[in-house]
Amino acid sequence: MKKGNLCLLSWLLVLAIVSAAPAKALAAAAWEADWNKTLEAAKKEGKVTIYTTASSSTRVDLTKAFNQKYGIQLEFVMGRGSEMVEKLAMERRNSLFLADIYLGGATTPTTSFKPKGFLAPLKPLLVLPEVTNPKAWFGGNGVLFTDKEKQYVVCPILTAANSYLAINTELVKPGEIKSYKDLLNPKWKGRIIMNDPTMAGAGSRWFAVVADKYTGLDYMRALVKQEPVITRDQRLQTESLARGKYAIAIGAQPDILESFIKVGSPIKPLIPVEGTWLGGGPGLFCYFDRAPHPNATKVFVNWLLSKEGQTLYSKTVGAESARLDVPTDHLSKDDLREPGIKYFVSEEEDFLIKKTEYETKWAKEIFGPLSR
Repeated sequence: MKKGNLCLLSWLLVLAIVSAAPAKALAAAAWEADWNKTLEAAKKEGKVTIYTTASSSTRVDLTKAFNQKYGIQLEFVMGRGSEMVEKLAMERRNSLFLADIYLGGATTPTTSFKPKGFLAPLKPLLVLPEVTNPKAWFGGNGVLFTDKEKQYVVCPILTAANSYLAINTELVKPGEIKSYKDLLNPKWKGRIIMNDPTMAGAGSRWFAVVADKYTGLDYMRALVKQEPVITRDQRLQTESLARGKYAIAIGAQPDILESFIKVGSPIKPLIPVEGTWLGGGPGLFCYFDRAPHPNATKVFVNWLLSKEGQTLYSKTVGAESARLDVPTDHLSKDDLREPGIKYFVSEEEDFLIKKTEYETKWAKEIFGPLSR
């Protein structure tokens, strides 16, 4: 390269660097100015009203931490998801707009609030760089929105369903069950205990995900011929597995399994080669239109999605955050995402719509006769 061209290239590079620096500074100044203005207005509003299905310990922990940091109160209104839908509908018929956000499971905001037009886009509220940084989140694509538009329903918890299939290690040899198909071996006829897939819970989630993503309904029709024992008592299910009454458990409750494993029961969770799924548990949230405290809500949403907020939330609900910088030492290793596993996010809107059909139609048609 000629000396003149080299000098010109060097000057252009310097000019590009110099030009980029003010742009970055302006961007930083813009979000900081926006955040400071939001904080000032949020403190005047004084509170965030949250409609939720969260536990009492979660509500207490979030309220204490958020108030200490920002001097803003969290006001929780408790109820089941279906009750929240009815309450919102009644309030809106009377021109009352009392709720800022909903915090709970995925089904209610995705299949009820959103279709009824109760929601406003939440994505524009996200301004903190540590929240908007794509690399901070599982998958590298930023905060996970589960709705089709990627605007309304946030899923900051992604806990692995590593324990929904479990064996008694004294009855099942190592490597004997590697695939969902191995459950169809005649050897296991009458030796499987399954959480009732015809009602909402671990069994129905297992049925819907596995049938839709991995095996199809014909597999489930074959599985029912194995004469699995259907139960709604999840502690009894795990206890029966631990005592060797059954060799395999499907749809067992992970925390109950863990409690038995800790005391030395011969139980081991299995992840089939086909894969498993990630769930959001009680950690999803959405933003209501015409929210009465928009600035305080914006502060809360950004805080909850920060490393600080997600660390607290992960600890209080006992589930792994989708943030990659949140500690996991408070969780069982069996509940953590593992490298090399094929995971499906089961909170996506398209799947949740199909999941309802699997639960209300196919599970009842196939397994209903066994659960009576």
